[in-house]
Amino acid sequence: MAIITISHQYGTRGEAIATELARQLGYSLVTPAKVDQIIRDRYQLDYSLSGEIGQTPREQPTSKIFANLISAVLTDMAVIEDLVVLECGGQFIFRAFPNSLHVRVVAARDIRAHNLMQDQCVSFEQALKDMEDQYRRTVRFLRSTFRRPSETPERYNLVVNAGGFEIQQAVKLIVFAAQEKRLADFGMVSNEITERARMRNQIRLVRSLTKLAIERNQSLMQFAHPSEMVFARLLDFYGIRWDYEPRTFPLAFDDKGNITEAFSPDFYLLDSDLYVELTTMKQSLVTKKNRKVRRLRELYPEIKITLLYQKDFEDLLFKFGNKSTGG
Repeated sequence: MAIITISHQYGTRGEAIATELARQLGYSLVTPAKVDQIIRDRYQLDYSLSGEIGQTPREQPTSKIFANLISAVLTDMAVIEDLVVLECGGQFIFRAFPNSLHVRVVAARDIRAHNLMQDQCVSFEQALKDMEDQYRRTVRFLRSTFRRPSETPERYNLVVNAGGFEIQQAVKLIVFAAQEKRLADFGMVSNEITERARMRNQIRLVRSLTKLAIERNQSLMQFAHPSEMVFARLLDFYGIRWDYEPRTFPLAFDDKGNITEAFSPDFYLLDSDLYVELTTMKQSLVTKKNRKVRRLRELYPEIKITLLYQKDFEDLLFKFGNKSTGG
């Protein structure tokens, strides 16, 4: 799927350029307002690009959740349709996607001010003030949400100086760049890249929301560790059936035959006949769990079990999530 991101200076008529570009190419136009609505409808959260953008300083946990929400929404959409993404931080979210084109629309200060005077019927002084206010809000939003500014030219494949072009001419330049980059030729080739990015963003989002929920309501914690709750929610999201610690395996016995050591793997994936044990970043616990898993495999060779590190979440869910959905 093709993705074109449009970042613009206020007063360059970037919204009109993005709208016309989407119309000509037949792509879906993604605006901050559209992302706002999806976040409200899907997650029942009132995080708003238009509302939160003006608040500073934003609390770090909230900022992280906000970035994950935007990333999850945009990558979900990129799996199923071609997109023109107007602002929303798309230039950061899709920066590594080979099927993307990143455009920055700029213009001289006086030209932008005169555009605003004409479009919004304001004075020159008011136009300058509005431009400065919008600039500060945008920088604040990008720095607090994505930890990056947007003005660096190297972030973009194409920088269009709208001061020398009409809207249709600017659109023609972007269409030409998209054709030269052969975005339409990627098709399904980039589908796995997009799907993995989507899954990675969902993992980050679920982890952030789960931690926030536990902090606000400790009664939600039904697992031995918060990471297990995160993993369970991810399995539910991808429709993977599971049981939590359904079986305990004896590992060692004393001289009288009494069990001296046992092991209860964290999860059992029913459709895959696979036990999953989660690890932490603490090396002493990782070593202990590795030993238990090796011992279980020696005593019960018919049992399938995997020791899952956090970085392995994506690969496991990608494999079994696609299988469970017929992918």
